[in-house]
Amino acid sequence: MDKSLLPNIYEFVSKTYPFTLLSEFERDIMATKIKINYYKKDEVLENDSITGVGLFMIRTGLVETRNTEDNSLHGRFSMGDIFGFSLMEKEGKSHYKVIFLENTLLYLLPKSVLNYLIAKNSTIGTYLNSKEWVRLSSSHHYADEHNNEQTGKTVAMIASHDLSLVSPDDDIKKTALSMEQHNSDISLVMEDNNLVGIVTKSDITLKAVARGLELNKPISTIMTRSVKTINSHQSLFDAIEMMIMYDVKNLPVLDEGKVFGTVSTTSLMRNSKLQCIYLSHEILQCHEITRLIELSSQKQEIFETLVKTNVKPHTIQKIMSHIADNFAQVLLQMGEQKFGTPPCKYAFVAAGSQARSEVQFLSDQDNCIITATQIDDTQRQYFEQLASFVNDNLDKCGYPLCDGNYMAKNPRWLQSLETFKKYYDEWILNNSEDALLSGSVFLDMRTLYGDTNLVKDLREHLIKRARSNTRFMATLMKISAAVAPPVGTFRQFVLTKDGDNKPYLNIKKQAINLIIEMARLYAIAAGSTSVDTYERLQSAYKANLIKEENYKELTEAYTFLNYVRFNHQLQALHNHEELSNHIVPKELSQFERNHLRDAFVIIAKHQKGALMHFSHSLGV
Repeated sequence: MDKSLLPNIYEFVSKTYPFTLLSEFERDIMATKIKINYYKKDEVLENDSITGVGLFMIRTGLVETRNTEDNSLHGRFSMGDIFGFSLMEKEGKSHYKVIFLENTLLYLLPKSVLNYLIAKNSTIGTYLNSKEWVRLSSSHHYADEHNNEQTGKTVAMIASHDLSLVSPDDDIKKTALSMEQHNSDISLVMEDNNLVGIVTKSDITLKAVARGLELNKPISTIMTRSVKTINSHQSLFDAIEMMIMYDVKNLPVLDEGKVFGTVSTTSLMRNSKLQCIYLSHEILQCHEITRLIELSSQKQEIFETLVKTNVKPHTIQKIMSHIADNFAQVLLQMGEQKFGTPPCKYAFVAAGSQARSEVQFLSDQDNCIITATQIDDTQRQYFEQLASFVNDNLDKCGYPLCDGNYMAKNPRWLQSLETFKKYYDEWILNNSEDALLSGSVFLDMRTLYGDTNLVKDLREHLIKRARSNTRFMATLMKISAAVAPPVGTFRQFVLTKDGDNKPYLNIKKQAINLIIEMARLYAIAAGSTSVDTYERLQSAYKANLIKEENYKELTEAYTFLNYVRFNHQLQALHNHEELSNHIVPKELSQFERNHLRDAFVIIAKHQKGALMHFSHSLGV
């Protein structure tokens, strides 16, 4: 090889994933071993010229591969694309041939060198796997490559080992002295080396001192027996997620089932520099609308920090959803103080993305009020005032009013439990696409405030009625399948254009929502009342409605799509641009474009399978 070409080859390798994961020395080896070939338009490679040879990388040009038996199109590749891995272990005849559609400069990485690099870094082999979901799983490694110091930390790295350990029979006073001795806010209650309870300083103050309880009583009388714990190998962000979800400030840390230490909000803040834990606390302690609006400005900084540090998309959604829940809950408390005691039991209910705990920066309000009984005009006036107060102030806190008016202050969505059951019955029995589209946002519900049994009862009613009506399920799937993921026959993106004639794909409408809708249908068929997309897919797998590989494909695709969406939103925030779900492929990295194609192929395949599964009653 002409050594003058090495800098260009090295630059190409250094910018092409997954070879960016290699060390500088390994990239040097790779660059020196690459063979350079030039092919003219219409030239063809097949059989021994491509089987068992190595990995082909397109430096410039355009290539397509066609099946040798029927000449059908196998794939189309352009600059930066890689092909040939599936022929690495073959000899002689190939199952496809390579046709050059343009004059093409092709790099060949010999098989022996590639195997050496895979042995050095298994992620390379994962990325080149023939299965889309396995390739998508490599995106987690890609995120790790860009992690900063904080992201790689585990709970074990910051756990405190100066523990206050007491037994269930130790009295309250001894426990308090133990906390003081160890400078700890909690005591772990141990029996036969097993954690059986936890006591905080607040427990001693509120459950013992404030109630005049004798301090010689055993600590077991006030300890919390159902203890939330975290494993030592989990990340700091896993700990943050748990503390936010369960509103706790301290977590016992376990290692192989045994007590390893404790982690607190203070240590997490010191090590992760995140505000989300304290923001939730500040929101819940808030008593003034103006202060609540001020606090809402912190949501953006939290979102940016979570995305920049490559926190799992599902965790980001849960944290942002919990913060949104907190705003609604405090406003409802303020509303009850303003308008008086509610005239009957009720639930303020999140619908849509908030119900699924999938809030992100473009989420608007979807909610309703369900009352335990039918209400008269006076009672309705109370709830209308409460709903308007909450909806309008959530808007001021950065949660926009719903354009479709799917909100509690719309009289249609302020109804009794029996009326909502009738709504469901009408949608299920009527079965028209218009009826289902008008109410589909309320197929997902979660109680934010009030009587949780109302939503539990309603969801059980939905599951029971929907499972027994196959036509309803088929119609929902037909509506969903009418939207296709934006990938064409040649694995090329099918794009639309915006008002500025800029080609884009809508990652929410054309991809993310399609997985959400399939997961919802499979969960209903499985009898699951869960509204979490991952849990729904898992319930479908456990009910044998989808295979394990199907479950992995859909979850990996869903994770990666949200990863792309959140990074797109982050970039827009930094550039002071309007947020949208419109993704322009040419603005993405080659890595992201390749994996988007994989995700879209997975969705298209599962749409066909789900349509077949649910649509037999329609004769489709």
